[in-house]
Formats: sequence, C-alpha cells, structure tokens
Amino acid sequence: MSTSMQPQNKEGWSLIPVLCFIRKPGDTLRCTLGAGHDSDHLHAYTHTSWPHRSGEKQAD
Repeated sequence: MSTSMQPQNKEGWSLIPVLCFIRKPGDTLRCTLGAGHDSDHLHAYTHTSWPHRSGEKQAD
C-alpha cells in the first residue's frame, strides 16, 4: 500500500493499522502491541507499560 493510500488521522499522520501506537501520557513512548488489544499498553523496546484508558483511539 502506498503512503498516499494509507488512512490518516486528523493531524494528517498515516495510521499503522497493525499497531496500537497509543502514546504514553506525558512521554514520547508509543504502544507496540497489536491494534485492538484489551490489556495495558506496552513499549516493546523499553518494556515500559501503562494502563489502558477507555475511549482511546489509535495515535491520539
């Protein structure tokens, strides 16, 4: 899929449909778990986790 064909969020960033990618509050880390997971968020490289909040959407 070309970049121009990928879905984008309101800021114009391309969405990555296979990753959750929610940002940790107050940080630059993003969740690297699969999209739609129900558990706490996790950054795979640092092994940092943070709670899943209701109503979160990808790349918020």
